[in-house]
Amino acid sequence: MDRSAKIIVVVVVIVAGAFFIYSKFAGWHASELETTVKQEKKIWQDEADQMRQEIATLRQELALVKGQNVRPGKLAEVFGEAQQEGKELTQKLEGETAVGKKQPSFAEVESHVMAFFSYMDDQEYVQSYKFKEGTYRQYQIAIKKLSSTLPKISGEMSSLYNIVRNVAHFYRVMGKKRVLLIKQLLQNESEVIESVMRTFYMWFTMDDEGHSTMQGRPSMKIMYEYAGYILNTLGGRSYLLRRDPKVRTLTTYYCVLILDKANDEELNSKGIDIRPYIRSSLMDIERQTGLVHQKEYLTILRELRLKYHPY
Repeated sequence: MDRSAKIIVVVVVIVAGAFFIYSKFAGWHASELETTVKQEKKIWQDEADQMRQEIATLRQELALVKGQNVRPGKLAEVFGEAQQEGKELTQKLEGETAVGKKQPSFAEVESHVMAFFSYMDDQEYVQSYKFKEGTYRQYQIAIKKLSSTLPKISGEMSSLYNIVRNVAHFYRVMGKKRVLLIKQLLQNESEVIESVMRTFYMWFTMDDEGHSTMQGRPSMKIMYEYAGYILNTLGGRSYLLRRDPKVRTLTTYYCVLILDKANDEELNSKGIDIRPYIRSSLMDIERQTGLVHQKEYLTILRELRLKYHPY
């Protein structure tokens, strides 16, 4: 073979080899590019899903902050004033009227409480317990049991026996079915639980002027014992830690108000210092979203802070 032929053969071999290598490289590059594109697309999709979730969460939080988590007509359904618009009933429960602030009368509050028990009797999750005589009767039984068997506030830490009994106090005294019902109530009625707690606090603490038609209002002494239990014992705090943040925040707030009333009436027999609980309640309410009456709570707590920290 002459020199020219050899050169041509070498060139052909080199070109063929280069083409083969190029084809392999191009195929590998296309495969890598496709894999990279798929990975990038998945990352973008995950980020888009995360952003949509965050937007949905922010919208939900914004609705809670604006108090829009209560469906129109829900308060009227729960408190038995179907003839009123939801906003109007909300204003009444807040103590607001067109001419300014005004507390609802005791008779109005009591009618709201009775309507609440009637509403509860109509709920399927309540009916599943098959309680006799309805929820109002069960409430009366629970209040009687809780009033006759008080938790231990002083000396809780003196023995393991006292700690265990305090931790299980509500379960032990009220019974399993009533405790489970309360847990379901807190879960199923979460959108109105703030108004429910507010209504019951007013019913417990307002002067009935001898006109009460319902039984089951605990005395200030009993409320003080349980406020002290919730605020100042391991057993009470353990119950709070198992509740959702809103219920925990509101329960602490109302316990502070009860402790303040007990101080005014010289019933603070355990000498509980209210000041740290005012501070912690203020911080909790400032951080808590979705409280319809948040401004009022903060105003009252700041007044209490001045009352107990005058200088």
